[in-house]
Amino acid sequence: MTGIAEDAELGWWDALLADMRAEATAYEEAGWETVQIHTGDVTARDGSVDDLGLDVLVPDNEFEHLEAALADGVDRYEVLRSTAGRYVALLFIIETGGESAVFVPAYYSGRDDAAAALLRQATDAGELTLILRTLTDDRFELALDSPELLVPDGE
Repeated sequence: MTGIAEDAELGWWDALLADMRAEATAYEEAGWETVQIHTGDVTARDGSVDDLGLDVLVPDNEFEHLEAALADGVDRYEVLRSTAGRYVALLFIIETGGESAVFVPAYYSGRDDAAAALLRQATDAGELTLILRTLTDDRFELALDSPELLVPDGE
């Protein structure tokens, strides 16, 4: 993943989106169908009030493509991670057996108590749920069996 310099502004987000486009292009050149999600809000849900997982808001028009791409199940995923000041930038690459790949950029703040609690619980349990949902709560949930991939090294 491109090195993201600490920036008080959201330049790191632009860098994350550029990484997503570059990764998707590489997959497309290898013959894969790709879906790039243009993430809205990302919320760490520590289970205290609502769901337990990383909740990513997906635009309605992209959710249909995401659902279609993941309809046959997920074969593997990877998480590219970088830190940008107080933020942890994430790029989820979700692959299916049908040679489709879904790219989901996400983030959380290192100062967010809910994110810290979620990551502690997920690491202890060995699983974290990635919740991809629309404003009307249509959702796709993916159980990630390597939640440590979301935690910056040494934390």
